[in-house]
Amino acid sequence: MKPVPLEVTMMKRIGELNAENARLKAEVKQLMVFCNCTLIPNKELQAQVERLTKAGDEVIRQWSSGDEKNAKNFMEALFVWNAAKEGKPCD
Repeated sequence: MKPVPLEVTMMKRIGELNAENARLKAEVKQLMVFCNCTLIPNKELQAQVERLTKAGDEVIRQWSSGDEKNAKNFMEALFVWNAAKEGKPCD
């Protein structure tokens, strides 16, 4: 059996390493997309959190005001909360 020249062996190994490099780059790209989708909240979720936070603050404000009867304050707070959950203005 005739020995394979070193140059041919090295070229084959370089080809294998290039293929492995391409595979790893693709895996990194896929993981970056996954991380961006799962770890970084999207704008819709951020808007929902902001809306619900504002609604919660308004519920507390309405309920704790001493100007009205408790039942009326509760109904106003409930209206604000339900509007916020549906994405409607709280005004």
